[in-house]
Amino acid sequence: MKSTFILLALLLIAQAGISQDRKWANPIIKDYGRILDLEDVDVKPDPDMEYKILIEEVFKMDNPARANFSATNVARLINLHAVGGVKKENLKVALVIHGPATSSVINNEAYKTKYDDKDSPYIKLYEDLAASGVEIIVCGQSLEMGGYKKADVIPQVKVATSALTAVTTYQLKGYAYFKWD
Repeated sequence: MKSTFILLALLLIAQAGISQDRKWANPIIKDYGRILDLEDVDVKPDPDMEYKILIEEVFKMDNPARANFSATNVARLINLHAVGGVKKENLKVALVIHGPATSSVINNEAYKTKYDDKDSPYIKLYEDLAASGVEIIVCGQSLEMGGYKKADVIPQVKVATSALTAVTTYQLKGYAYFKWD
């Protein structure tokens, strides 16, 4: 038992040393989406291009006390493009949320009611994403089916007729499409 504990402690110390040697970065979204700033890569974003990216999110709210990786991954996407040299003004991101993820955009009062008095871990994330220029959209159909009203939605989020119409509209405007569960 004692040798197992010592081995585990040594592994944790070694892992901490490896993590400290890495060059971590959060160039735009400071509190979310930490990424590695890699210097020796062969394929990078084109710093002269305008990027138009559409992300559809339908993640499950498995742990209401912690923001889902799919949601924080939007911050990673932004930080990765920034590290690659893309200027903030050349990065247009639209985030369309629906299905089970809909309750991630409700205000703290509604969130506490739904999730046994837990504070929403999403509000600051969505505030930071919106401040960086991300257009955050929730499906009005999912909102209504979930029993929410527009008044329950945080101010950074726009309500769409549906996720289906929002996604098709942005795709036809030339946005590259991702779907994250």
